[in-house]
Formats: sequence, C-alpha cells, structure tokens
Amino acid sequence: MYYLTRQTAFEASHYNRIPELSEAENVALFGAAANPNSHGHNYVLEVMVKGELDADNGMVINLVTLDALLKAEVLAHYDHRHLNLQHPVFSRNPHLQPTNENIAIEIWGRLAPSLPGGLLHRVRLYSATTQFADYYGEGQMVYLTKVYEFSAAHRLHSHVLSDAENRDIFGKCNNPAGHGHNYVMEVTVKGDVDAKTGLVAGLNLLDEAVATRVYARFDHKHLNLDTPEFETLNPTSENFVRVLWDALEPAVAPVSLHRIRLRETPKNHFDYYGE
Repeated sequence: MYYLTRQTAFEASHYNRIPELSEAENVALFGAAANPNSHGHNYVLEVMVKGELDADNGMVINLVTLDALLKAEVLAHYDHRHLNLQHPVFSRNPHLQPTNENIAIEIWGRLAPSLPGGLLHRVRLYSATTQFADYYGEGQMVYLTKVYEFSAAHRLHSHVLSDAENRDIFGKCNNPAGHGHNYVMEVTVKGDVDAKTGLVAGLNLLDEAVATRVYARFDHKHLNLDTPEFETLNPTSENFVRVLWDALEPAVAPVSLHRIRLRETPKNHFDYYGE
C-alpha cells in the first residue's frame, strides 16, 4: 500500500456566528472569529490518497488528474471566496459554521466520489501553521491539532546509573550545568464535530489547558530543578511527552486527547498516544 500526499492552497474569508446567539455569546464561543465583518486565512490543503501502484505507469494516481480534481472541486468553490456568502454549501445554511472541521468534511465529500475504491485516505486543512484539522471519512469524527512552543532546560541523568554510565550514554546532554531547548508541542484531540458550533473543541479549550498545565509548570524552567515530576525521573523527551500527556488529558475532557508530539530539536520528535 502506497500513500501519496498532494498539497494546494487557497485564500478565503469567513466569520463564525450563530444567528440566535447574542454578540457576547458569539464572542465567548468563537473569540475574534465572531467578528461580523469577517477575517481571512491563507489555507493550505493536503489531500492524501492510498492504493497500490498501477502496473503500467507506476503511480497511485496521476498527479495531473488529482490536480484537475482539486481545481474543479476545491479551488473553484473556496479560492478568493467569502465562505459564508459565496460558498454553495455554507451560504445556503447559515447554521453550518465554516470551521476547519466542517470545511475538511465538506472537501472530503466533494473529492471522495471521484476517488473511488477507498483511494481517498485523509484531508488535512491548515488555517495557520499552528492549527490544522484532519478528516478520514469517519462520520463526524475530526482530529484537531494545535501547535505550541515553550522553552526549558534540563540535564539527562539517571539516578540508577553511575556517573560514568550517565556520561557514556548521554554524552554532552549529561552536562551538570544543563542545556536547553525550544520545545515544540503538537496537541491533537479527537471528537465528533458539534452540529451547532462546527467545532470539536472550544477555541479556547486547548489554549487554556496548555497555559495552566504546561506553560505555568514547564516554560522557562529547569526540568530537573524546578519541577517535581523530574526530581527523580530522567527528563528525556520520551519521559517528558508522557508527563505532558498526563498533565493535559484531564484538562481537555470531555474531548479525547489523541496524540502529543514533542519536538525537541529540528532533527527529532517523539509521539505519544497514551496507553
């Protein structure tokens, strides 16, 4: 089985507002996105297809064919459009919010009929480099990811190993004075899209959880010296990603935490999906 991802982009404006709610209620729910004068994004769309190779041409799908489909079914309806006013689906239904989640589902519905046999695997929509939604054709289930960055120092040192063993295993990362990273953390939650809001999770839910459970505890801290979690636990990124999971999982309920990705350096990252 082969997986091929094709990327395209479009520019669009929109707003998120529920007509029967007051201005204050809309702002509380959607934040700045409730601005009735609209806002806009440079959206990036990734479409992943899967399948076996064609014996004659050696491809999963001809990219010319896929590009033509994206142009006809996506760009024609989204690029340089006001989604609430000019998109054929959202303009007819003011109660259907043009959120990342609903847009990803709508795009899947446009592409799937022309990609038969389970060829379409995933639609990923970025509204910013720090936020994207994944849809796999699973009813109303969408995976929402937000990206956060924080700074921390640590020293890789295991209390069950000798000093010589620690130096041998961890090398310069065992420096007694420590060293630091700009950690990049991706938090992915999953759930059914709320029919009223168009969201898997409230726009502020993840931000508030990360602010209280991650930034307040780990940002600009020395993990070995300032955090009780690492008083005896070696602060490898493998251990750290699980500590972050345990901190965030109860804070995002009732949404389900799906994955945490912790990028320690540009060369390596660590994924944890819970038990």
